[in-house]
Amino acid sequence: MKISKKILTILLAVTLALSVFAVSASAAGTPTGTEAMTVTITTDNETYEAEATVQVRVTISSNYNVPSFRFPIMFDAEVYELPVIIGLKSYNTCAEAGTVNYNTVDTAQFIPEAYDPSAFGCVLFQWTASVVNGEVGSINNEAGELAFTFELKTKSSAVGKTGTIFIPEESDLFYYQAIENPADATSFYYLDATTCAMSFVPANAMVVGEQVALVPNEDFGTPAIIDEENRRIYGLKTDILGNSEIKEFVKATGNAVIRSTGTEYGYGTGTVVSLNIDAVPVKSYTLIVFGDIDGDSLSDNNDLTYVISYSAGDIVCEDANIIFAGDLTNDGTIDIGDLPVYLEITSGSVVIDQSNPY
Repeated sequence: MKISKKILTILLAVTLALSVFAVSASAAGTPTGTEAMTVTITTDNETYEAEATVQVRVTISSNYNVPSFRFPIMFDAEVYELPVIIGLKSYNTCAEAGTVNYNTVDTAQFIPEAYDPSAFGCVLFQWTASVVNGEVGSINNEAGELAFTFELKTKSSAVGKTGTIFIPEESDLFYYQAIENPADATSFYYLDATTCAMSFVPANAMVVGEQVALVPNEDFGTPAIIDEENRRIYGLKTDILGNSEIKEFVKATGNAVIRSTGTEYGYGTGTVVSLNIDAVPVKSYTLIVFGDIDGDSLSDNNDLTYVISYSAGDIVCEDANIIFAGDLTNDGTIDIGDLPVYLEITSGSVVIDQSNPY
């Protein structure tokens, strides 16, 4: 019901704007040829904690009479979200009386094709001036006028990230409406992208706080090794049974939760260990079990078969993590040089040191 009312409000605002200026279908006003508008977005701070409220301000500078405007305002979805408990709040701050409306329904339609809709949130804002005593309200302030404000919220998973709030220049939703004399509704006229220069200044803010990381679990005194550069974990053991055993070797800092996604054959080489906040993965690592090529967390005859096939050239391995796990001679490839090592492993005469396998 609330959504329906919001859409109806927007439609009424559009209808009002068109009906007010319908008398000037012939566009009686005369463009100056120098019309220009700059829309600047700012935030109340440059840094925020996670789950903080971000006050967004939208200021308009124009050198012509603007009786209405409409802007899709986009934001990085991995950093910001619309408040979900109390809903979006928008405050009209235009000096001229008027109504500001917003639309958050089916926002993908407001995002230009040049952008990935899954990567951005969007709100469509529209302001329509009031008509008082026959005079149409309008904005004309080259120094800039605070037009409206609204609120966003930083995500709990956004620590360490910088997000942008901006108006896409590629949008086709802008209003190019002007009125030469606000006291004369017949002086309304249209502009377009070629006759009215519009420029947009974005806002950037960073989310600060304790960044999550994966570290060895010292409670178990294990030799787990975290390779941050390549996002790998090794030094655990063979025959890992699942996420609970992985968490005996590593733990997360901050308020992250460890989630492990095994391979087709188990929790061996290729298992993805991610750090999640509010069920959102914010960082992930690949588990390495040396000597385990097929991902079952064991080094056995199945892996020996792979080594033989690689050595003969029957199959080619291009996965860097599998090569790292299977190359026990540390020469950068899995080849015939590794075969004697695997024969010793499968015979039981050699056990791989997962912290130092070479």
